[in-house]
Amino acid sequence: MSFADDGDRQIWIAPSLPTQAPGDSDGIRTGKSEANLPIHSEKDSETVFVWDRKSGNLASKSVRDAKSAIWVVKPEDFKSIAQVSVHIEHDEHPVAAANVDLEDGSRKQSQLLDSSCLGTVTFFGVKPGSITITVRYKVAGKDAPPVKQILEAGLERTVPIPSEEIALVEKVETVGKPANVGMPTDAVPPQTTESTSAGTAKPDSSKTAPSKEGGSFFGSLIVYLLALGAMAAAIYYAVLYVKKNPDSVGSKLEQLGVQIPKPGDDPLTNPSQIPPAAKPTPAPVQKIILDDAAPGPITPLASAPATPGAIVDPRLVSQSGDSMPIPEGDFMVGREIGLGLSLVGETTVSRKHANITRNGSQVVVKDFGSTNGTFVNGVQVHGERQLQSGDTVQFGSVRFRFEG
Repeated sequence: MSFADDGDRQIWIAPSLPTQAPGDSDGIRTGKSEANLPIHSEKDSETVFVWDRKSGNLASKSVRDAKSAIWVVKPEDFKSIAQVSVHIEHDEHPVAAANVDLEDGSRKQSQLLDSSCLGTVTFFGVKPGSITITVRYKVAGKDAPPVKQILEAGLERTVPIPSEEIALVEKVETVGKPANVGMPTDAVPPQTTESTSAGTAKPDSSKTAPSKEGGSFFGSLIVYLLALGAMAAAIYYAVLYVKKNPDSVGSKLEQLGVQIPKPGDDPLTNPSQIPPAAKPTPAPVQKIILDDAAPGPITPLASAPATPGAIVDPRLVSQSGDSMPIPEGDFMVGREIGLGLSLVGETTVSRKHANITRNGSQVVVKDFGSTNGTFVNGVQVHGERQLQSGDTVQFGSVRFRFEG
């Protein structure tokens, strides 16, 4: 068999399309443009598989057809995706246990996720197109409603292994973090475990059994009284020192930039002495009031009346009233730290959720295929959407009002 060019490829024979990736010892792995078929069986019904590691795609041909003539492997022979990765987490921690199903329109595969998987399972030999992923799991020992997501994956991709991230909202056990569902707040588990890099469990020595209630109370009381006495003594000696050395203390404070009022000074010449009534009171920032965070029909939020002829720079206003100017060019919205708009801790927001582009007064939002979607006035964005002043923009369950 031959290829158009050199490349990292693995070639092996199997009775049917496998559900697990072959081992390094299965078949042959070559970087040459020509290779011999690893035929160790006389069964013409078996299939020869070629895994192109660079593109991440899979080609196949029956042993009978591959033996009849030299197989010149062409790009159109690669009709399957070799691997698809699914990562499941809760509160940014890998989920410890779940059943994961993948359906690609031609067959259904299932994988059991446990703590050794660190939240990730991989499926092999997947038909490109719309791929349905279903996660089944338990909460407090009972079956929870399954979670389904659709992954769109084609043969032409920027990464060899397409992946999907699924965030579970319910409190489930995660790797290194028990769910503690239904446990009283004052209860302490006899022993908790956390996952090691090898996938085994080890006791968490940071959690120890509580001491006796009486000893803990009186011990804490003694420590508190000692600390309080030390603080009172320090304040007493500090005041005593200031009374005995007023000139020395005043000069040190002036060196540090602290203005000390002197006899005869007009108190209004010192900004810190201006009475509260003389200071300007900032106008209250208009708040965004949201009834709930679930996507749905949304009435655009009213914006403050603009001064006639005034030019308002495009900006996003959060539900707490905080205003964020939108700079020229592109910036990304997501849960990762360091983005143009980082929504850290928001589990309904994907790591790289959407992109906002400003060109003058025009602002366009584009969804990156996020898990929970991007919405403008309650309508999910597929592709790009130009924003108008007063629009409500929602990333996952986080809402903003656009003004510009």
